[in-house]
Amino acid sequence: MTSTQAYLLLDGAQMDNLLVQIYQLEDTPEIHLLYQNTHYQALAEVGPLLIKLSTGSRLEQHFMEHWQASAGLWLETDAGESELVEHLRSLVHVGIGSDVTVLLRYHDPRIMRHWLPELPPDDRDRTMGPVLRMRLPALPGENRAGEIRRTKPATAARYSNTPWLRLNEEQVERLNRAHLEEFDQRLLAHIDRHFPDCLADCETNARLAWAAACRQSAQAYGYSAADEVAQWANLCALLGIDFPQAPAHQSYQQILTTSRLSHEKRLEHLALELQRHLLTDKEVTV
Repeated sequence: MTSTQAYLLLDGAQMDNLLVQIYQLEDTPEIHLLYQNTHYQALAEVGPLLIKLSTGSRLEQHFMEHWQASAGLWLETDAGESELVEHLRSLVHVGIGSDVTVLLRYHDPRIMRHWLPELPPDDRDRTMGPVLRMRLPALPGENRAGEIRRTKPATAARYSNTPWLRLNEEQVERLNRAHLEEFDQRLLAHIDRHFPDCLADCETNARLAWAAACRQSAQAYGYSAADEVAQWANLCALLGIDFPQAPAHQSYQQILTTSRLSHEKRLEHLALELQRHLLTDKEVTV
């Protein structure tokens, strides 16, 4: 019977000082930076990395407790390590349309669960290559994690500057939804950190609905960059999710419709107006 080996595929962009954390958990870790020896080598330390896993290790325990929901994947193979590394390296980018190449953040479990399970079996097997089994975290509001198994042997691919993997329009749309879900989760983490009382009593679905409504409200006024939506979320956290449409928000509406202010300056003026209102309310209370 062929033996199998478990690995962790971790997202270097999701965790600060990931390599330092790994060396604190493992004495002699075997690490492969997947952007090395590719067109994206300059990003190697913030890209995906593969590490061999020892059963019952501190690294495995830490992954299960802290990283599996948003920052990595657990996978199993019966192939050699170099074959696995080369295949995973071949997946770091994909082709879209006739001549567009983009990075694929397949190592983020929130994206992977919207992509790989939906592929036809033959395409899924080809994409998994030497990977026999992969664990996926539970969806928001669910308790049980899932897993994907390869149904039949597949040939491992090798990295090329021209990606072999391509996405159709439906797959691109699905991954866009996954990216929005990922963004909403980060937005919620921001609100929990800076405004802990805002959503403290909300269930998972209500929190997700709040984040989506906040993001869509920001986009309606032309704000879609991550830092802009975070600033908009600060306003929603303090003024209510009906910002800026509530009758009490007329002063904010005037700022948003002032043509002489630039896109960026309107956000600055909104923050100043909020500060003025908070100071006024405090003076009245005192």
